Amino acid sequence: MPVVPPTKLAQLQNNVHRIRNVCVLAHVDHGKTTLSDALLATNGIISNKLAGKVRYLDSREDEQERGITMESSGISLYYQLLKKAADSASPDTSLAASEYLVNLIDSPGHVDFASEVASAARLSDGALVLVDVVEGVCTQTVSVLRQAWIENVQPLLFLNKMDRLIVEWKMTPSEAYTHMQQLIEQVNAVLAGFWEGDRLAEDSRKLDEAKERWKEAHSEDVAMTEWYLEEKDDSHIYFAPKQGNVLFGSAADGWAFRISHFANIFAEKLGIPTPAKLQQLMWGGYYLDPKNKQRILTNKQFVKLYGPGKAAAALPLFVQLCLVPIWQVYESVILEHNQDRIEKVITALELKVLPRDRRSKDYRVLLTAIMQGWLPLAQACMVAIVEQLPSPAAAQPLRLPPLVQGNMQSLADQKTAEPKSEVERALYSCTAGTSSKPAPLVAYVSKVISVPRESLPEFSSEKSLNNRAAMTAEEMRARGRDAVRQEFALSRDSAAGTPLSTGSVAGGATPGSSGLATPLSVAQSSDVSADSLASAMREKLTVGDVDAAVEAEANSASGSNSDPDSTAEEILIGFSRIYSGVVRVGDQIWAMQPKYKAKDANSQSYCKQITVRALYMMMGREFVSLPEVPAGNVFGIRGISGAILKSGTLASDAQTCPNLAAMHSETYPIVRVALEPVNPQDMTKLVRGLELLNQADPCVQVIAQATGERVLVTAGELHLERCMKDLRERFAKCEIHVSEPIVPFREGIARQSAQPGVVLGEIGSNGQSLAIIPKAAQGGAESAESTETHTKPGEDTPRGEVCVTTANGLATITLQVEPLPERTTRFLLRHEDDIRRVTRISSSQRRSRLNAAAEALGSVDDNATPLAAANEASDDDDDGSSDEPRPAKPSRASELGPWLQGRLRSTFRKAKGWEPQRVESATDSGLCSFGPRKTGPNMLIYSKEVLEQSSKSGSSWFRQRTHDMTLSSTGATPMLSDDDEDSDIEETATSIATRTAYTIRDFEESVNAGFQLATQSGPLCFEPLVGVAVTIKSLVSNLGASDSISASGLSGQIISAVRDAIKAGFLHWSPRLHLAMYTCDIQATSEVLGKVYGVINRRRGRILSEEMREGTPYFSIKSAIPIVESFGFADDIRKRTSGAAIPLLIYRGFESLDIDPFWVPTTEEELEDLGEKADRDNVAKRYMDKVRKRKGLFVERKIIEHAEKQRTLKK
Repeated sequence: MPVVPPTKLAQLQNNVHRIRNVCVLAHVDHGKTTLSDALLATNGIISNKLAGKVRYLDSREDEQERGITMESSGISLYYQLLKKAADSASPDTSLAASEYLVNLIDSPGHVDFASEVASAARLSDGALVLVDVVEGVCTQTVSVLRQAWIENVQPLLFLNKMDRLIVEWKMTPSEAYTHMQQLIEQVNAVLAGFWEGDRLAEDSRKLDEAKERWKEAHSEDVAMTEWYLEEKDDSHIYFAPKQGNVLFGSAADGWAFRISHFANIFAEKLGIPTPAKLQQLMWGGYYLDPKNKQRILTNKQFVKLYGPGKAAAALPLFVQLCLVPIWQVYESVILEHNQDRIEKVITALELKVLPRDRRSKDYRVLLTAIMQGWLPLAQACMVAIVEQLPSPAAAQPLRLPPLVQGNMQSLADQKTAEPKSEVERALYSCTAGTSSKPAPLVAYVSKVISVPRESLPEFSSEKSLNNRAAMTAEEMRARGRDAVRQEFALSRDSAAGTPLSTGSVAGGATPGSSGLATPLSVAQSSDVSADSLASAMREKLTVGDVDAAVEAEANSASGSNSDPDSTAEEILIGFSRIYSGVVRVGDQIWAMQPKYKAKDANSQSYCKQITVRALYMMMGREFVSLPEVPAGNVFGIRGISGAILKSGTLASDAQTCPNLAAMHSETYPIVRVALEPVNPQDMTKLVRGLELLNQADPCVQVIAQATGERVLVTAGELHLERCMKDLRERFAKCEIHVSEPIVPFREGIARQSAQPGVVLGEIGSNGQSLAIIPKAAQGGAESAESTETHTKPGEDTPRGEVCVTTANGLATITLQVEPLPERTTRFLLRHEDDIRRVTRISSSQRRSRLNAAAEALGSVDDNATPLAAANEASDDDDDGSSDEPRPAKPSRASELGPWLQGRLRSTFRKAKGWEPQRVESATDSGLCSFGPRKTGPNMLIYSKEVLEQSSKSGSSWFRQRTHDMTLSSTGATPMLSDDDEDSDIEETATSIATRTAYTIRDFEESVNAGFQLATQSGPLCFEPLVGVAVTIKSLVSNLGASDSISASGLSGQIISAVRDAIKAGFLHWSPRLHLAMYTCDIQATSEVLGKVYGVINRRRGRILSEEMREGTPYFSIKSAIPIVESFGFADDIRKRTSGAAIPLLIYRGFESLDIDPFWVPTTEEELEDLGEKADRDNVAKRYMDKVRKRKGLFVERKIIEHAEKQRTLKK
């Protein structure tokens, strides 16, 4: 097909009903980019012969080397659909042509780049989901289906690599049919799981609303009876070949088909009135009558006429009409290579095959030529995209309401929302507006990409040559006429001896933004008339804004260029989708980050006004300039640098236009490395390079430590390699030293005997240290501890109990540290988001009580400004969590606390060391806080005696406070807020009133702060704690009522004392390290199964499950492997299995390593087996020492093994 000029594509952007925005989703190596190549060949971008080999959309060098896609990239394609007129039955009727613009986005399949899949799904209205018929539904297949479900993207299923069923597995057509039936059922089962999850959440929400309405109309004692669940049809979410949303084919061999293709061929032959009726019979138990070839029977009818024996051997209609002809072609060309049969096939199909293809010794070349001519892949896919996937005007009424409202509503309850404003009306209808009545502009930037300046048309000096293929014959003739005019004008000027002015140099034939020469200025030469120049300009078919290009060149010539990107080597481009309005070059628009809220004064810094510098049509590795982009299109925008970090919303009005919801990603960065330049003078380059990388990669985090260390956080090992390549070659352009990967750990305790002699002390300036000290030397060690006094526990003292006195001796604290039940820890980890929501609700209630307390003190006016600041700071410290989709619960937000309380209490059932009465108190009024960050899997609990003296008496963390909000007679202010600002105001309020004594009520914030610090950095290696309960048993203060000055300094000492006491009590138990884990999915044959197990065992992994895929020689192995041991795992397993097994690593969570890092042999059996030196490597201690060494903490190690005189070894 000839090259489609960009002018044609730009014209199609104005018809929103003829636009299709499609992304290609699949597991890694399932054929996404090969399929994209075939679609590109329809527009003449690459040759049909090179489709599948060029991998055109893999523009990076490392993508070509590895053979996988790492970045999502888009391209605009033209497609013309020919259809017969619906009102004509004559076969001679001419076909009606409909032109479509298909914006195709190719996405990665590797788990490390799942954020790229999220950005591609946000920009698209439909998705082409590829599944390898051999490998089946893999882990990433489920992930991409979930991403499409969350973004409400309409999917198409493509069963790819069917040639492997014929060539490799030697399946018969009937076996292949059964296999594909099971595969489609597996995909539909995944969708059914999503549907059921959303339906349960939706039904629970509706039930809660019904309960609220019932309570309003009746008394609370009356049971609700009028309630039933609404039944809903879910047939529209499943894949069914007879519905036309399933394609079968082989992207490598260039063929594909839908059932409708063969229905159109055989409908007339079988006597079926319409192809649509035959299409409904071509999948399932329908058979062709052997005697009457124009009669179709069901399975029951076939058995009745011909008996069960013949019915079992009969071929279904799909096998007989679709699969058998394809199998015959493969047998003739590949399996047997019978030249006579090949000629018959070519003749029967009426194909034109070149003689060189027929003589080719590579049989695949001939097969591809036959199959591409018979069942062209691109045509089948394009027709399916146009007919099955919605246009932006049809998709946005369903997709936009959840994005506008800021929450991902249940997709099981799809309803077209009614617009509430003019902006929503324009969004839901995908309105571009008119020049007299423009529609509000709303667009979304899903990711930011960094491109070299030379690759953009307005900065490229050779864009005329590079864009030759993008110009029509008329455009090239116009460029030639301009060149002749320029040469003629310059020759006349030089012959007359007239020097060239600055304006004439600037107005030369410099290529314009569209790849054409910029028209000459009339002032260049008096011999070139203005009429001839105007005629030349009319003959050109420019896409870019010529006036803007001329102005930019004039500014460049005069040295007054105001474009900040004109000198930058790397330029940031926003990969965007416009939902309403029209964006033009030079427009002033607002860029809003996800944290921006129009009604929040503190979030105004997340909204900036920008100038649109340029707009582009995305053409893979190339960019085509556009003067404007109407609603419904995917485009690139320049000018967002400094305004949008990774993603955000563009709008014409920041106050009335909504800030669209943030994207949901299945990947979280977990692998950390510390970076430093080899040459210290390149530190500035590294910092600038990290800033560019942080904006250009949606799944990268860059952390600047307080020590000046730069930490890069990535999603995995492959992602890290790509980021380092970009840093060294593009962004920083300097040599960089990379540390070993920094993997997070967690610290916990187990109910086992602790190793004797493990103490906590201070050694020099290295901070906290741990050591195993003999009992005889413990006295000296204790004297070297800090000035805080730790009382030694007696024989009757409960395990984990520590009594500590502050350095000034004014307060003594007794607390107990003990492990939480494993079920409780898992529950708290799983419901951190819910705990955060309850914390946010209770914080607002505490702020209300703070106002009441201030009013009682008569200081409302004085505290008004600090209160407002505290409220705003609290909202601003959410870290954008409110913009992220939260897990749906079976209760409303106001009822979430009691539900969590009941579930938490049930996790303590039959737990060792937790009596029922104690559990009742710990999960009710005795619970003070969670940690770290007030939402973690650790609990701060008040004992019964302490609770009576605290402000929490009669209240519960899970429910609204019920006690009196006014000040008590002693003037003590209840604990009003967990925020620092609120705490300061509380102290101010408390200091005004007189006291009789200082109790736990006055130091609750200090105790809570010490608990948060202790759980944030544990004693083993300063990693967060997991599964620890801290019970405050007493706090005795020696302060009198008049010691207000001493009380102000005591708060800090209590924080330190509580922190150190928790860490000391932690070491009374047997400590454990919790390792971050990967789930490893591997598909391998039985020949390499033993080698796979060997590699997993060497990496300290364990096998979770192993099953053989039915009908295949492949085993599906699922294992768990520590992340700290996973680096180099993929290369190792590929080498051991000679490439037969490729692992896929997905973050799993944390699991406890059941080894005490301080374990030493003590029993006689252990000493006999291992000796006094314990030659066996303590893995937990090795991990702990490695982290401590990296953090600059003290590490105990023996430098001298044997105190003997050194001897020189001689050969």
